[in-house]
Amino acid sequence: MGYTTEDLIVFEPLFDPSALNGTSYFEFHPGELPKTSACWMPGSMFLRDAAFDFFVECFHSASESFDYFSFVRFGSSDISRLIYELTIYLDTLKDAPTREQLFVKYSSIFSDEIWSGVATQPLAEAVLSAGRTLRRFVRSKTKESACLWILGM
Repeated sequence: MGYTTEDLIVFEPLFDPSALNGTSYFEFHPGELPKTSACWMPGSMFLRDAAFDFFVECFHSASESFDYFSFVRFGSSDISRLIYELTIYLDTLKDAPTREQLFVKYSSIFSDEIWSGVATQPLAEAVLSAGRTLRRFVRSKTKESACLWILGM
């Protein structure tokens, strides 16, 4: 299995739970959960796991409690660090990044070779676009709640 340019659609963030296909998504919910283990909630942003893999280390750097396979709550200091980590990473992708720069925050059960069928520049553009949307969502939607739930696999 390997990704091709046609698979760059995995980087398209979704905002409507009814548009989800399957369960391989990370959900970002900007507020307290209405009940334990609640998910697929209105107001959330959803990103497919293959796309999220490019941002995993930003989340680990923002909070020691982040767990890819759990529901984790980020408070205001974690959110600030996350925005900082995302900004640093996204800044490296703005001007023709190398393959190494592109995969510096990548963490997955699959090696980066799974993306060998996609040229660096289109992949970087997809990662950059998804990352900017994620950062904008976190910045704007957590101002009031000072809370972000990351609902993992």
